[in-house]
Amino acid sequence: MSEHGHDGHHTIFGFDRYSFNFWVLMIFTAIEVVAVALTFSMKGTVSMSTVVFILVAVGIVKGVGIAAIFMHLQGDEDSRVLTATALFPVFFIVVMVLFIGLTHPDAADTLPAWCRPGFYT
Repeated sequence: MSEHGHDGHHTIFGFDRYSFNFWVLMIFTAIEVVAVALTFSMKGTVSMSTVVFILVAVGIVKGVGIAAIFMHLQGDEDSRVLTATALFPVFFIVVMVLFIGLTHPDAADTLPAWCRPGFYT
């Protein structure tokens, strides 16, 4: 999907990659705002589990876009080295989350009230 433009810069679908990524991020941010607004301002329109799914899916897409374009993990000459460097801590984060979750699965139930949204009882 990415090819070189006339001036040597990478383009996506013929657009400058930074501008394209900016507008994709703006559109997905609007989707997030609408999903949350449908839950809180129009109660019952969208279930909380649907909103969480939408937010996580949109967050993954936005994260990949930010990492690929703004962090130069895609399309640059040294992108493989940068990608490996950026993903190295992910292993430790996953291990940490798994071990905390597996050794103390009720940890989220004991969070103070200020850490939880008001709709949890």
